[in-house]
Amino acid sequence: MTALTPSGPNAAGVHWDLSLICSDVAAAQQLLNETIAAAEAFDATYRGTVATLDATALAAALAELAEISNALHRVRSYVGLRRSVDVNDDEARDFETVVDQGMVRAGNALRFFDLEWIAVDDAVAQPLIDAPELAANRHHLSSERRFRPHVLPDDQERMLSEREPVVSAWQNLFAQTVSNIRAPFDDGTGETEKTVDELLSYVHTTNRPVRLAALETLYVALEPHGDVLSTCYDSIVADRLTMDRLRGYDSPIAPRHLSNELEPSWVDAMMEAIESRYGMAQRWFTKKAELMGLEKLHLADQYAPLGEGRAMPYVEACGIVEDAFGRFSPEILRVSKSVFDEQRVDAEPRQGKRGGAFCASVAQDAQPFIMLNHTDTLRDLMTVAHELGHGMHFALSSERQTALSMHAPLALCEVPSTFAELLVFDRMLAEEPDAATRMALIRQELESGFATVFRQTMMVRYEQDAYGARSEGQALTKDRLAEFWIARNKAYYGDSMELPEGYRRGWSYIPHFINTRFYTYAYAFAHLASLTLYALYREDGDAFVGPYLDFLATGGSKSPGEQLGAFGIDLADAATWGKGLDEMERMLELALEG
Repeated sequence: MTALTPSGPNAAGVHWDLSLICSDVAAAQQLLNETIAAAEAFDATYRGTVATLDATALAAALAELAEISNALHRVRSYVGLRRSVDVNDDEARDFETVVDQGMVRAGNALRFFDLEWIAVDDAVAQPLIDAPELAANRHHLSSERRFRPHVLPDDQERMLSEREPVVSAWQNLFAQTVSNIRAPFDDGTGETEKTVDELLSYVHTTNRPVRLAALETLYVALEPHGDVLSTCYDSIVADRLTMDRLRGYDSPIAPRHLSNELEPSWVDAMMEAIESRYGMAQRWFTKKAELMGLEKLHLADQYAPLGEGRAMPYVEACGIVEDAFGRFSPEILRVSKSVFDEQRVDAEPRQGKRGGAFCASVAQDAQPFIMLNHTDTLRDLMTVAHELGHGMHFALSSERQTALSMHAPLALCEVPSTFAELLVFDRMLAEEPDAATRMALIRQELESGFATVFRQTMMVRYEQDAYGARSEGQALTKDRLAEFWIARNKAYYGDSMELPEGYRRGWSYIPHFINTRFYTYAYAFAHLASLTLYALYREDGDAFVGPYLDFLATGGSKSPGEQLGAFGIDLADAATWGKGLDEMERMLELALEG
């Protein structure tokens, strides 16, 4: 089983070993210094020559660039992971400032290469892209050129990069503010100080008075910080809009589409298809209120369990996930076991640790690390599966791809994680002896799907409102953001949900708005794509496994359209989204039958 055995409930004592990345800050500092020197040497060697390189020379340059990029990712990952489990770590905080500055210095030394490559005439570039010597980075070279209309001259790019630490400062202020919010709360076991994530976790409890009180406590705790949090967002959005104007983007969401390698028409069609099915969620919320004996569901009841599912201690959750993965593929089992055996997971919730969960790819020559906040719930089981799904993607792509081609576009990143959840979901339905737990899982996954597809789409619309207002000169005050937030939520929930007054601050603690704009539609895209892929797995069985492993190992060496097209999924066909939504409809019917 796992080498990370907790010493108590809630994964107590399960911490990761970051020495696998860098032994300490001094080692990370040395690696940073060496890598900056390598970047500056690369600058001295290749600046002004990219247009003259033949295929062999360009391949050598890319190999050197990949090595530098990989080392920078390692250093950035080390300090980022260290900060994520202790936002008050002064040594890590100081080193993060050093890393920020070092990244700007290295970026300035390396930036010329992409700019010169983008400037190469198509007639010269295409034969190089097609050359066998550059096969490993062919898609990287090709996809870099899609940014050609939006790249500025080198001296201007250097100038703009100098403001990046300021943006990071706003992001860090947001993270520190949210992470350090504490509110006294009594869940029936005595009053203690609770974090934002701890209060949010109560929406999954069976105790309705506790759910209602926890949300009210959360909103009261958020209220004093509204001005700071909205100022962080307003400043970041203003900066992004300025960058968009300078780079000639026609909309605030355009850079995200370009990064995701998705056509705007595909995303528009997807979101419109999703919005046309909001009634599916509303139907469930209305039925759930009936099952709970309520006239109308309150927001605090949205994720409330219907019936009692059993607890899911950390060791058992890991064992179930490994079993499900092993049934699908021994290769996937190998990847998941190594995460636990090598202490690359931090699962214990504790003060100062950031909330939520994530999987960090770290570097092409390193293995992924996973952060969890495991509280022994059924939902935590699916979180373990989700993050390990990311881990298998990173691990397999790093084995086959270069540091420049291993990372898939954002819209594909969530496909393996969602697919992994579906593997565990089916295993639980087939093997879990407790009928109440099985039904609780069905309804939990249905509601999770609604949150992933419908709620995340609603969030994109909220962001569009915010960027639209800021582009017209309206400051993003806490009250203006509240108006956008409530209006978009009402469009999603309709009359099926009671939204409390405090929910006007529901936008304020969500990090995706701060860190990666329009991130959330990738969740909806991936969820629907994953449902479609899983339907193919049910049809094809073992014949599906090999192509799927190839998909994971492809990383970012092909576009989403090419990768999903290999399975017969046509992103240009609006009906594609209906297939995934129909899968959700079938799960809804299953939930209603129980």
